[in-house]
Amino acid sequence: MAQTKKKLLLLYSDLPYPIKQGIDARVVNLLMSFSRRFETHLICKVGSKDRLQYVPQVEKFCNYIEAFLAPNRISNVHRLAYKIPLFFSTLLKGTPRDYFYNNLSKIKKRILNLIQNNYYDIIFFEYWFWDKGLIQACKGLKVIDTNDIQFQRIFKFRREEFQAFSNAWMRFQRGRYIKKECEHLNLFDIIIVTTDKDKKSLQNCLSSQKEIVVYPTGVDTDYFVPRIVPKEESLIFYGDMSHSINIDGGLYLYKEIMPLIWNKKKNVKLSIVGNNPPAEIKALDSDHRVTVTGYVKDVRDYLAMAKVVVLPLRFEFGHRGRIYEVMAMGIPLVVTPQAIKGMGLQNGEGLLIEDLPVSITDAVLKIMNNTEYAMELGMKGRKTVCERFNKAATYDRLTGFLYEYSKRRE
Repeated sequence: MAQTKKKLLLLYSDLPYPIKQGIDARVVNLLMSFSRRFETHLICKVGSKDRLQYVPQVEKFCNYIEAFLAPNRISNVHRLAYKIPLFFSTLLKGTPRDYFYNNLSKIKKRILNLIQNNYYDIIFFEYWFWDKGLIQACKGLKVIDTNDIQFQRIFKFRREEFQAFSNAWMRFQRGRYIKKECEHLNLFDIIIVTTDKDKKSLQNCLSSQKEIVVYPTGVDTDYFVPRIVPKEESLIFYGDMSHSINIDGGLYLYKEIMPLIWNKKKNVKLSIVGNNPPAEIKALDSDHRVTVTGYVKDVRDYLAMAKVVVLPLRFEFGHRGRIYEVMAMGIPLVVTPQAIKGMGLQNGEGLLIEDLPVSITDAVLKIMNNTEYAMELGMKGRKTVCERFNKAATYDRLTGFLYEYSKRRE
């Protein structure tokens, strides 16, 4: 008699397809891995009506999916109606935007109904932005996939946005945010982080008995593979351009580094590839040497044409799975130390690590001017991710851990 599979419910704040950012790729890969060991259910809101057509793409990896249009996205009137209470809730309570929208009454009711009418061995939450009562209502193993420590990312990067307020007000808001995040994290049985650095940070502010485990983002090394195509005299900045960290990195590349590159190699083109570029990034497209793509259906088509990918990020939060994607395709990178902080990568493993515009420029030109060196460096990168960051070493290993952990609780 076949053994009944354990049931796992994954909660995510959006439909993870089409893949527009790193976390979408992580969720899709987790669903694929979970579905091989668990009866896997997914509940998520959908950010726009046109994305509902992609539900069947995700349904392939789930035994059950409940995807519904977010209440604030039904119409422009609904958007405005929810933005007003969000403004006051943020101002008076310090409520994060994602927390506010994840916990609208209609959404909580749907999730609670699913949890109360099914027994799940594991309830897997992406990010911590969920109501305490919702988390506490879960009867099975409660797991949180943090991705990064939100209070560190938000307040270190957005310091300039708070300059209009007093330092005392900023400290007050930060303290309130830290307290809320830590209170929520303490409700979970298992906390997943992507780097050892994040694990150490959480150990300093959570209960000493908390199970905190490190499982980095992985990459599908059968999907991201080297392509033999003619290379253009071009370099790429790649990332979700709706994120402030990437916006800063893209502007820094254009303003501080590209002039040095163009001074020595005038025909080099720059492509900024990524979802939802804001106005200040779109404006760069007016420079004939720059292309801003916005969302692309298959990023591999763009990556394969470039001689080098450059990620001069100045902030070190989260786990940038896109770096593994580029490495898996055998494309060399030039990165800042912040871009790979905590990712377990070393200089020469498919990438060169530099921290100043002049040294970044020299590294880029070294790759662009030496085809044999570029190929050798790129293949070292692919070897690294194939051995250490493939799906079996990351997502499947996490799935196995959760399966064995849930068995011990029987």
